[in-house]
Amino acid sequence: MTLFYDGAFLEKSLSADLAIRAVAAGFDAEAAGKTRLPPRIDTPTGQGFIRVMPAVFDDVMGLKVMTLVEGLGNRYLVLLYDVRSGGLLALFDADELTRVRTAAVTALAGIAMVDSPPTKLGLIGTGFEAVGHLRMLAGLWPLEDVMVYSPNAQRRGRFAELMSRELGISVTAAASSGEALRGQSVVVLATKAKVPVIDGSDLAPGAVVLSIGSTRLDLRELDNASLARASVVVVDDPEMVKLESADIAETIAAGLLDPERIQALSACRRDGVTRRSGGDVSIFKSVGTALQDLALARAIYRDESLRAQAVGLPELTRLKPFSAKAFEAVEAPA
Repeated sequence: MTLFYDGAFLEKSLSADLAIRAVAAGFDAEAAGKTRLPPRIDTPTGQGFIRVMPAVFDDVMGLKVMTLVEGLGNRYLVLLYDVRSGGLLALFDADELTRVRTAAVTALAGIAMVDSPPTKLGLIGTGFEAVGHLRMLAGLWPLEDVMVYSPNAQRRGRFAELMSRELGISVTAAASSGEALRGQSVVVLATKAKVPVIDGSDLAPGAVVLSIGSTRLDLRELDNASLARASVVVVDDPEMVKLESADIAETIAAGLLDPERIQALSACRRDGVTRRSGGDVSIFKSVGTALQDLALARAIYRDESLRAQAVGLPELTRLKPFSAKAFEAVEAPA
C-alpha cells in the first residue's frame, strides 16, 4: 500500500527534532559515499518552470517535483520508493516538508559554524521560509531578542507581533537591514530577492551568516562585499551551489570569492570547519537537494505515529516484470 501525507497534516505534526536527525543522517550518508545525487532538471514553461530532482539514499530512492508559476506560487510533490522492490512507498504534499527540511539543514550548519549558542539574532525576510527558520532556531538556541527586516513595513511589523506571541521571545521590526544586522553574531537571510538584501559592510566582524535565498541564477541575496569578507563558505552541495546560486556563481566570476574557500556541510560535520585567513565572516549558503527531501521523507515514513495518520492508497503502479518472468507467467500450466 502507498501512503499519502497531506501538507496540512505535516504542518501540525512534523517535529524539528525528527527533521534535524533526518537531514543529519542524509549528510552523514553522503560523506560516507552512500548516496547518489545527479543534477536536477529545470524546464521552462513560459509561465515559470517545472523542476525534477532525483536522488538515491541508502535503501530508498525517489524524486521531488516542483512547479513555479510566476505571480502565483509553487507546488511540491515528493515520491519515496523502495530500492529493493521499486515500489512506491509514499507521496508527500511537500510545501511544509520543504520548509522544515530547509530550516533543519540551516540548523545543522549553525551547529557546525556557531561557537556558542546565541541569545540574539538578525533576520532578513518575513515570508514562508523566515517563519520556518525562526521557529527552528528558537528551538535550537536560547534566543531572547530577534531583529527582523523586510522592505514592507506593515508586513515586518505583523511578523514581529505574531512571532513574538508564538515563540515567547522579543521579535522587533527593524527600520533597515543595517539595523537588523548591527552587532549580530548570527544573521539569517531567508528571501526570494532578485537583488542583494544586505550591505556586507554592516556585518559584525566574526559574524556567521546563514543564507538560504538565491537558489537560482536570477536571484541574489548576499552582496559581493559579504562574500569577499568570507573566511569560509559552507554549502549544502558544492557543485549545485556553484551552478545554481547567483550569489556564488557571480562572485566567483568576479574574482571576489576563491572557490577553495567553499566547503561541503557533510565534510564540515565530519572534519570540522576550516576558516582561511583574509576573511572575517563565515557564510552558509544552501540551494536545497533531493537528498535532503528524501532523508526527511524516509524519517516521516518510518515514524509509526505519523504513519498511522497517513492516508492509505491502493497500489498506484503495477510491476512490469522482466520478459523471461512474464513469459513464464503466461506459459505456466493451469
